[in-house]
Amino acid sequence: MKLLLVDSDQSMLTMLATWLKSLGYEVTCAISEEQMRSVWIEQQPDIVIISSIPALALCGELRSTFDALILALDEGTDIKDEIRCLEAGADDYMRKPFYPDLLLAHIHALSRRIRGAELSQTHSNSIIQAGPIRVDLLHNEACVHHKVVRLTPTESKILHLLVRNAGHVCTQNQIVSYVWEYATAEVKTLIKPHIYNLRQKIELHPQKPLYILTIPHTGYMLAQVKIQPTPA
Repeated sequence: MKLLLVDSDQSMLTMLATWLKSLGYEVTCAISEEQMRSVWIEQQPDIVIISSIPALALCGELRSTFDALILALDEGTDIKDEIRCLEAGADDYMRKPFYPDLLLAHIHALSRRIRGAELSQTHSNSIIQAGPIRVDLLHNEACVHHKVVRLTPTESKILHLLVRNAGHVCTQNQIVSYVWEYATAEVKTLIKPHIYNLRQKIELHPQKPLYILTIPHTGYMLAQVKIQPTPA
């Protein structure tokens, strides 16, 4: 899950970014509208957390090209301030100062909205294929060289992510965010056993994998093959 933090207060940005990164989020910061525009286009964040109300107008322009959910943080004390932010383009609103756990709850709520939209898209194209590997996310199945194997829901999600990004590295944080929605050191340790099980099911020689490759200190990658939708 990619977050973009926008605030003219550098110390606040640093504090929030450090905390959110410790939870496994990919965080980028911007201290001005110009910097926000550049980062938004380059990083394409999932959620923008913004304290600059004038920049909300720019958000409307930017997400017409790169969609993102916007959480406005404001020092307003009146309901009119909340209405102003929401009408300016925010999807959610919080008053400052705030409790960190409450901010995290708002991020989780926005994440669920994103996951719901992704799931709807996945349902319309739940079967994807990369080379000899086809994965059916809805039925938790994979087909490798015409051999069907059953997967657990977690294995299915991990393989679906790898197939969807074939030829590109999926970081541990990306895998955790896609499968579990949050990241801690303990959760990251769960990835390796699932990768091991996937290799046992789809690799001809699991100890010398050809498909699911380990990228040291980074994550995993499905060997570069062409992705193509599979007709239902």
